[in-house]
Amino acid sequence: MASLLCPSSTAKPGAALFGVQTATGHVEYLDEPIIIDQTFVETARQGRTPEERFRFASPCAKTGCGHWDSGQAGCGLVGKIVEVMNRKAEATLVACAIRDRCRWYHQDGDNACANCDEVVRNIRTQTITD
Repeated sequence: MASLLCPSSTAKPGAALFGVQTATGHVEYLDEPIIIDQTFVETARQGRTPEERFRFASPCAKTGCGHWDSGQAGCGLVGKIVEVMNRKAEATLVACAIRDRCRWYHQDGDNACANCDEVVRNIRTQTITD
C-alpha cells in the first residue's frame, strides 16, 4: 500500500491540492487532487496564506511531525479535532479524492471525515478552534 497522506499539509511543490475553502468557511473537495508545482505555490502566496484557503495533502511524516503521538502511533491532531468539533458522521460521507490514503480517515474513520470540511491550517498559531 502507498504511504498514508496527511490532509493538513503545507503548500509545497508535489503536494496534492484536494480542497478549496468556500465563502462559508467550509472546504469543498475537488473530484480529483491536483499536484501543485512551484509556480502554483508562488502565485498562491500572493494572496492570503494558501493553507488558509486550500487543503493540501502530502505523505504523512509520522515521527517527523509535531502532531505525531508515539504513544498511540498515530496523528494526535485528528483526535483533538474530532473531540473539539464533535460532529458525528452522516450515513453518507461527502466524496473525497484522498480518503483511501488519508491518515485521518485510516485512524478515526468516518468521524474524521465528518469534521474535516471545517479544517484549514493556520501556520501562525496551529491551534484548534471551533
